[in-house]
Amino acid sequence: MNREEKERLERRRRMLARERGEAPPTPPPAAKQQPEREHPAPERSAPSTLPPKEQGAAAAPAATLRPISPILRRRQRRRRIAVVLVVLIIAAIMAVGSGLLGTSIAMLGDMTDSISLYLNRAGAGWPANTGIRTPTQVEPLAGGFVEMDNEDVAVYSAYGAKIRTIQPGYARPALAVGNTRFVLYNRAGKELTVQSRTRQLYAKSFNNAIMLCEMAQNGTLAVVTESDRYAAEVMVYDASFSGDPFTWKLTSTDGTPIALSFATDNHRFAAATVAARDGQLRTTVRMMNTNSDTAGPFYVADTGSVILKLKWISSSRVLAVFDTYAAIINVSDGTESARYDYGGATLQNVSISGRSTALLLAVRGGDTLVTLDDSLNQLASVAAGQAKSVSSTATAVYLLTASGVESYGYDGTHNWSRDYGAAPQAVINARETLVFISGTVEVLNAPHE
Repeated sequence: MNREEKERLERRRRMLARERGEAPPTPPPAAKQQPEREHPAPERSAPSTLPPKEQGAAAAPAATLRPISPILRRRQRRRRIAVVLVVLIIAAIMAVGSGLLGTSIAMLGDMTDSISLYLNRAGAGWPANTGIRTPTQVEPLAGGFVEMDNEDVAVYSAYGAKIRTIQPGYARPALAVGNTRFVLYNRAGKELTVQSRTRQLYAKSFNNAIMLCEMAQNGTLAVVTESDRYAAEVMVYDASFSGDPFTWKLTSTDGTPIALSFATDNHRFAAATVAARDGQLRTTVRMMNTNSDTAGPFYVADTGSVILKLKWISSSRVLAVFDTYAAIINVSDGTESARYDYGGATLQNVSISGRSTALLLAVRGGDTLVTLDDSLNQLASVAAGQAKSVSSTATAVYLLTASGVESYGYDGTHNWSRDYGAAPQAVINARETLVFISGTVEVLNAPHE
């Protein structure tokens, strides 16, 4: 028996002694170290020299210990699962307390819709026949669009697939879009529904008639209703439509809201109100915050001017387009930081894309296209003939004529003309720039493309 086998046998004997509660035997004196051969020959393990009884006793503890490891692993796994569940419960409680749960659920639903629409994009594409020949409103929706007339609402994905058609049954239907969802409301009634691209999310009725709705990018919804005691009431609901809404009750001095616009933080909003003073209409733009009970700064427009468009162009500035001039308002104090007067021309149409603005002005002898930068400095002014409306993207401006589309740069450069033989009804900046003509929608390209 070599030295390694003797040491192995001695370790087994000491282990058996500990199992029996006996004192371990005194180890023999260490043998003198023998020099090893430079290349020892491999040896086979010698059979155990323990008696059968001792071999069984040595094997018993090992057999007893083997099942313990899986049991411990299962216990540790259960502990980890319990810890994760506790953390998730605490996170959910904190999310509810901070108002983030509804937003998180809404984002998860939107993500699920996006994945589903992407996976089912096969066979879709442009052009597409929507069946709505005289649209009353067309809005971009998550790269696709939502289009409506007096009876139907069509929802299309960014890939040109028809998702669904809705018949709201409202006398005067209108809609407002917030990135991946939209609100359908009845301007002649008290009902509204909040819709995602694939399904109805919420439905609500109010005690008084709905005048206006506006939706933030995260789905926060502002609803303006008539009131028995006030000039109007504004209620702002979070994306989950849960909890008590932010409520703003406007007096006759405050006026009636006719335009709303949310900031990108989804809490601040600008409200343009109209009130009669000294026999004339006076428009006021008020800065509000759903996190505050105090009304913010306000801007008083020129007497007789009527608001047509309201949009945040940065976190600190709001663009207000009136029928006689356009102004940039500082959110912090309500002062006017820039202004563009139409010089007696009549505003036919306006389109705002990012921080750039395109105005279609009617002057004697024809229409004029005017483009402005983010400080309302004029970039270009070109003759627009008898254009019907204007639409803009980040890089181009489109004039819709009686038979086609004219493309211009913001510097006034004419890019191209496209003749469709019919009057385009809308051009929108979706995943691709789309043009709508008599129930058909297609990608708007230059003639040679």
